[in-house]
Amino acid sequence: MATHVGIIDQDPVRLVTALLHRKFKAEKVIFIGIECQRPQYEQLSQVLAPKGFETEFFLIPSDINIPLIKGKIEELASRLKDEGSEVFFNASCGLRHRLLTAYEIFRTYKWPIYVIEPFSDELCWLYPYGQTQEQVEDHINISDYLTIFGARCELLDDDIRTVLDTTIESVGHKWASNAYELGPGLATLNYLATTCRKEQKLDVELSDKQQGYRELGMLIDDLTDAGLSTYQNGVLTFSSEAARRFANGEWLEWYVHHIVEEIRRELLTIQDLSLGVQVYRQIGEKEVRNELDVATVVNNKLHIIECKTKGMSSDGDDTLYKLESIRDLLGGLQARAMLVSFRPLRHHDITRATDLGLALIGPDQLGDLKTHLHEWFLRAGGHDKGLFD
Repeated sequence: MATHVGIIDQDPVRLVTALLHRKFKAEKVIFIGIECQRPQYEQLSQVLAPKGFETEFFLIPSDINIPLIKGKIEELASRLKDEGSEVFFNASCGLRHRLLTAYEIFRTYKWPIYVIEPFSDELCWLYPYGQTQEQVEDHINISDYLTIFGARCELLDDDIRTVLDTTIESVGHKWASNAYELGPGLATLNYLATTCRKEQKLDVELSDKQQGYRELGMLIDDLTDAGLSTYQNGVLTFSSEAARRFANGEWLEWYVHHIVEEIRRELLTIQDLSLGVQVYRQIGEKEVRNELDVATVVNNKLHIIECKTKGMSSDGDDTLYKLESIRDLLGGLQARAMLVSFRPLRHHDITRATDLGLALIGPDQLGDLKTHLHEWFLRAGGHDKGLFD
């Protein structure tokens, strides 16, 4: 039986992705940690147990006392030797004093030691020497990723977008490519669709002033040509709740998701993708909910895309800080986040996003959204499918 050993820290994803690498054929994993890390162990076990892995938590002292820590890890190593286990040590995680102590002991036993390099996600051997580095297979999904960081999620079961499959690409691309011209009209359309939601109906009467808006008329023509609405005598009627939601601003996140689906067919490293992910985290006795417009895992790294059709003149900093916070809480050090904005971004917002390590796509780039997203995903490391063809 192959047993892998790793040290828990605040970013333990690479302890899991290594185990899902099928060439390892691991059966058991021992997580070394201190008492306050037991909840993290439970989260890791929650991901691995259903996949057939036996898990164990091995407690070490929390004190920065090298002789004590060394004695406990030596105790574990001696036990594993007596059991006759085939042992591997994953040196990817752990505070330095714990990691170096464990490395020294496992190296003494001449057991294989490896790390998962964060950017490339390659499995690199520290011992024995001379083994070839290889790409870790991409098997972790969004739900497992979030579970590791103490969150639970709900994914869409009934995808309301299915009735709009062809529309999302055609109308979405047209609107995205004409952001500056259509911006004011889309704001009014969003208001009309919101009115329908509040009144729980699918039709709304336009005011005389609204009926004279050129840009709004163009948008209504697009919806009508696509079979998503009818417009007669100043009354706009949506064909379905999905059509109303599309006009209510969800068109952008649906369009972004559609583009990522297209890229996924070309890029091997995109391993999971979901729209409108509801995420729940327990903070004390309170459960906090967040929604991820588009979430995907690329090269074993969580990617979060926030889509915004309204301007950020008043709450730009709040939007960016919230996105940064969610990225760090739900994805750890390797997670990445992007804001896709239909409305123009202020210089202040662009500077702030750069400082926070957030990617931005504004109205100038929306017309070529696929290219910009593809380049962003490539910067997550790993290999393009073309390298294997």
